Amino acid sequence: MLVRQKMMFSIVAVCMLILVLATTAYTLTARRMLSDYTLPGTATLFYGLLQTEISTAHTDLPHIQSMMNQLVRHVRIRELALYNPQGERIAHSLRDESIPQLLPLLKQLPADLAVDAFPLEKDGEKLTLVITEQDDLPEYFYLNIFTTTLLITAISVLMIFLLYALVRRWQQRPYQSLLDTIHQTVETNSDALIRLQTRDPDLQPLTDTLNDLFWVRNQRTMHLQTAHRLAESARKRATRLSSETRQVNESLAREVSIRRSVETQLKHTQDLLDSILNAMPTGLFALDINNRVVQCNQQAGEWLDMDHHQLTGMQISRLIPELEEQGLLPPPDEEEPVLSRAERLPLPSVNEHLITDVLAYPLPPGQMARLVIRIDDVSQRQRMEEIMVQTEKMMTVGGLAAGMAHEINNPLGAILQNLQNIRRRLQPDMPANQRVADNLQLSLESLHQYLTEREVLRFFDHIQDAGERAAAIVANMLQFARNDHSQKRSIRLEELLEETFTIAASDLSLGDISTDIDPQDKQRSIRCVPSEIQQVLLNLLRNAGQALDDMPQSHVAEILLSVQFTADQVIFRVSDNGPGIPADVAAHIFEPFFTTKEVGEGTGLGLSVSYFIVTSHHQGQMVYRPGPGGVGACFEVRLPLLTV
Repeated sequence: MLVRQKMMFSIVAVCMLILVLATTAYTLTARRMLSDYTLPGTATLFYGLLQTEISTAHTDLPHIQSMMNQLVRHVRIRELALYNPQGERIAHSLRDESIPQLLPLLKQLPADLAVDAFPLEKDGEKLTLVITEQDDLPEYFYLNIFTTTLLITAISVLMIFLLYALVRRWQQRPYQSLLDTIHQTVETNSDALIRLQTRDPDLQPLTDTLNDLFWVRNQRTMHLQTAHRLAESARKRATRLSSETRQVNESLAREVSIRRSVETQLKHTQDLLDSILNAMPTGLFALDINNRVVQCNQQAGEWLDMDHHQLTGMQISRLIPELEEQGLLPPPDEEEPVLSRAERLPLPSVNEHLITDVLAYPLPPGQMARLVIRIDDVSQRQRMEEIMVQTEKMMTVGGLAAGMAHEINNPLGAILQNLQNIRRRLQPDMPANQRVADNLQLSLESLHQYLTEREVLRFFDHIQDAGERAAAIVANMLQFARNDHSQKRSIRLEELLEETFTIAASDLSLGDISTDIDPQDKQRSIRCVPSEIQQVLLNLLRNAGQALDDMPQSHVAEILLSVQFTADQVIFRVSDNGPGIPADVAAHIFEPFFTTKEVGEGTGLGLSVSYFIVTSHHQGQMVYRPGPGGVGACFEVRLPLLTV
């Protein structure tokens, strides 16, 4: 904001402040004069008028009321009330009905109410006149004050703007004169020294400064002219030299171009080699004579959780101590290291705990590195080999199960058939049985009663139940061998688990089994062979109960069965808080005939058969992992939902 604008605004603000202060002072003075002089005289005057009117003999109460209505129209009077000796209001007048009344019964007047009370007497009766005045100024007073203030403000603003225009003209006049002088001097003496003069003392500092600037400008012009002459002389000499150096530059340019081409080819070759090394899934380390890393690829850095460039210069024995323990690193004083290798070498020092094949082979002499270490990850290959072995074992179990099932099925059928014949030949309602009994003088009813009391018939039922269960086992074994899925059907999860828990409670004598299942998931259906999945779950629950039996009596046994549905799978988890399974044993738990129990207590087929049911019959997955926090064991069964 310019100085003249600031000055104008300051003057306007001061004038406005003066108007506000003057108006406020005038209003306060008027209110004080009204309160101290006008109001008391008005109340006394109205009291005298009413006293004179009441003293007249023919004045009645309606006449007094009419007179009070006339008096209350005065701008200073707010309310009039006339009270009898008992304090009752017998006449009342209010100037504006919209304002609240302040004068009820005389005895009920507020204690803090400031009013004027005057005694009156009419026909010997003592009366009281109460007058409330309005000490505020009338509205027309404020209106006149506001109108006058606006008029004064408008005139003041107009005069201020006129003064501002005049001051601005006075202020610009000397500067315009100085500017005209500068233009005339520059036009007449463009190269000569410019010298300004002024008679205005306020502009004298500005004139002196401009004269100094013009003097500096003149000096710089002279120096530039001298430098121009020198530059022209140098340009001529450079022109002569340019023809001499042009040939030299052309020859240098050809050599630089050849050198750049060679460097580009070397750079591309280096990038190609680095890309090949970094793309290899094998860890490569080039070592010097002190077994320090000279170069390594990106895979090596990822295994060690470092950038492969940061590994340069570090001792390989500190990064992977297993290499030195296996004798794959030659001593520093050995001039020509020999080829060495190690297969199935575990490397717990790297992040992924790999199983590797390591090959150390020497480089030709004269290189920065003398030995290269190649580390191949064979963990996946080892797992695949284990899976192949496991699959081969399960196929063997399937063939063995088929043979055993056919061998067992014949005597089992004979047992069940002979049991059925025994039941038939003991029935008293068959004529053949009755005829033989009569020949032998034997009562079939007594015989049936004897068999019932001696529980022989119940033994027959047990034999039949055991035979039918054995037949079901044989059918399952044949099912394992045939890999037949024709018995798959849809079953609700709730129904499947209820049957499983019923069998677990009656046959396995397990304690309480906790569940973690969403109520909505219980109504969902899965497609499977229900008896086989029940067999898998019962086998896992039985193993959990047997593991908890070995715990101390003070240990609180817990078995948890949880079910979770994902987008394409249903996941069963059976976990316990028992001793868990050691790592060396966990690698073989799904192998046929592998057991940690005493001879005669286990066959080693429970988990292997369950694994075969889940993976072969239902195309699912079955894995073992330690329980939460490493406590107990957890078996996880995953079944696909694609055919649900």
